[in-house]
Amino acid sequence: MVKRIKKITKGKPTRERRKVIVVGTEGRNRTEILYLRSLEKKQSIYHFIFAEGNETDPLSIVRNTVRKAQKEDLSNKRGDFAVSIFDLDLDSTKVNQLLAAKDLSSKKNVRLITSNPCFEIWYLEHFGYTSKPFVSSDEVIQQLKKYIPDYSKSTDCFEILFPHTAEAVENCSHLEEYHKGNGSNGIFEYNNPRTDMYKLVEAVMQ
Repeated sequence: MVKRIKKITKGKPTRERRKVIVVGTEGRNRTEILYLRSLEKKQSIYHFIFAEGNETDPLSIVRNTVRKAQKEDLSNKRGDFAVSIFDLDLDSTKVNQLLAAKDLSSKKNVRLITSNPCFEIWYLEHFGYTSKPFVSSDEVIQQLKKYIPDYSKSTDCFEILFPHTAEAVENCSHLEEYHKGNGSNGIFEYNNPRTDMYKLVEAVMQ
């Protein structure tokens, strides 16, 4: 349930509610959870709550996010919000799933945070701007290992990345503009590479 922190007011302890972000992720991939748990410790405004479920398709992830958000009684007025995070994997067969996920997320006020090919694009942009297309998620990870040699999906590399967060946000923003300049925009164009993760980090670290 919603996490609260103590606040001292005129000598009397009270409870101040932190803003809540409910997060739905791909069941097989815990990389995002490792990163966000560490990000939470760097600020005191937001608390992350993760939706349960082992589903990996976009629509199911959004559904899990919606259920968790309803359970936690999120309030836009209090500054709460919900996000679903998943990879596009250069997979054009996901178009119908993504259309359904986008439709549901719009109706239920869930933000979509997508990466193509994979979440590690966010990590890679910490070390310099690149718009080089990748042929697979494995290729992204091999490129990332030039900077984090022992990287794996279960590696907690947050402290290596965090000092370069501002640069990563700027690089990912420029990457989005790059794709727009090429006449492609949105999750259904499968821009490669790209990630929305910078938008979530900006919101949390404001």
